[in-house]
Amino acid sequence: MRSFPLALTALGAIPLILALGAPAPQTLAKTQPATVNVAYAGSLEDVNNLAIGPAFEKATGDTYLGEGGGSFGMAHEIESRTIQPNVFESIGYAPIQVIEPKDTDWAFSFAASPLVVAYNPHSPYASTLNAIRQGKKPLKDLFLLMAQPGFHLGRTNPNTDPQGQAFAMMVELAVRHYHLAPDLVNKILGPLDNPHEVYSEEGILSLLQSGGLDASSAFLSEAVERHLDYIALPSWLDFADPADNPVYRQASLTLSNREVVRGTALTVDITTVGKPTPAAIAFIRFVLGPEGTALMKKDGYTVFKPQLEGSLSHVPPALRSYLH
Repeated sequence: MRSFPLALTALGAIPLILALGAPAPQTLAKTQPATVNVAYAGSLEDVNNLAIGPAFEKATGDTYLGEGGGSFGMAHEIESRTIQPNVFESIGYAPIQVIEPKDTDWAFSFAASPLVVAYNPHSPYASTLNAIRQGKKPLKDLFLLMAQPGFHLGRTNPNTDPQGQAFAMMVELAVRHYHLAPDLVNKILGPLDNPHEVYSEEGILSLLQSGGLDASSAFLSEAVERHLDYIALPSWLDFADPADNPVYRQASLTLSNREVVRGTALTVDITTVGKPTPAAIAFIRFVLGPEGTALMKKDGYTVFKPQLEGSLSHVPPALRSYLH
């Protein structure tokens, strides 16, 4: 699913090399308006398209275009030139590594949003889910409930989306921690790409809100943005704190291509794609600046000092000050 919430004007068809060769801006203002094309993880759709994109346009005079999907899926589309953005916002650094070294070899990790279990307040299981959320029933009851045959659970595709990977590994960690029957993992999740449970990252929460699901995976930011009921998870299950990486790494998942991935904190990572354009640098500066971080926090993200992934030598000079 593609999302282009802001007007697709003729600017969107201008090649992204529009401003190549211009000096990197030291302020957000530029004499010549340009277009920034941002590929982003689907969970960033609302904060980007409803908050950051419009605010960036107002602050700079540039045009923002956004396109979202599962982080790994977007990375492979960039790699194959199906899409040609000049900024990529991923959940985790691993998807960005897909486009290295040809398109980039660096990223800033700057935010995270805890994994939660969102649910429909009109679900037939809502009373039990409410009791778990309120602490009147233990959290382990959530996993027993999700394993019930009539419970309609939604999650994203682990083959293309880090959230889908984290949700599956979260279930594995919880079942082990609460000493539940090992086969409960399969009862909850079914096969890796279970067609009765796996939905696109852009559509899953709309399906939840319409009553098509009893509960689904989500990030806290998404639950806040959409005013969803949700059950918070402890830090050792929410895949948001790098300090808990030793716990997250105890879980693993084998993807359809036989690649084995291990758990890690799902940070929001941002990088330029291809030769950095002034508009791309301006967008990243805006996201990392006071207004951008305030909008991220308002939407439920924890924002922290940018941490470098990859090579410092290829970080645009205008962005290096964020590491100091």
